[in-house]
Amino acid sequence: MYIVINELEKDVLREIINISLARAADSFADFSRKAVLLAVPEVKIIEPRVLPDVIDEFEDEYQIIRSEIEGELNGKTFLLFSEDQVEKLAEACLNNSSQINIKSKETLLLTISNIITQAIVDELHHLLQLKLQAGSPEALFENEQLPISYILEDLPAHQPFVIAIKTQFQKLVNPLELPLLIVFHANSVSKLLHILRQTNLYDFKLLQDKD
Repeated sequence: MYIVINELEKDVLREIINISLARAADSFADFSRKAVLLAVPEVKIIEPRVLPDVIDEFEDEYQIIRSEIEGELNGKTFLLFSEDQVEKLAEACLNNSSQINIKSKETLLLTISNIITQAIVDELHHLLQLKLQAGSPEALFENEQLPISYILEDLPAHQPFVIAIKTQFQKLVNPLELPLLIVFHANSVSKLLHILRQTNLYDFKLLQDKD
């Protein structure tokens, strides 16, 4: 099942995610004690049949954190980190460099995933009045080396939203780009689009009224 989403609807979805990440940035700043900017340069919505090709682009990623989204919409988020990104995030967010170890890095990644997923869930509730909750994040492949394509087994009957998130930490010279996969069941995507189409989508009244 593939659902067609037009460009205006993509714009609204992008704006919802941007608002979510603005709120997540505040939480990051509290957590890391450093200013953080988050933005979504693009929203790619892809067919499940081409997901393997998309996944292959991230074959070099070192760590994957998965969180569940449950309630009136059902899905998952996957946040992907390369080893270099993990090191830079640890330097930016963990204040005591002498305490940086494997456990503290994993805790950091779980915290980042939880902040982002919770912000998305909160904003979907705030804007669309959806009853949602974010599950506890978990690290995949923690004790074994498996190809990233293994996560495809976790995605039956889903309509993937592939969202590239750019995170910029004030302390870092170059911004970090963290791939985020938001994956919803097809019926959840249909429900989300139905709400957008019934809420004066085309003049962005939905977003203007909720700011």
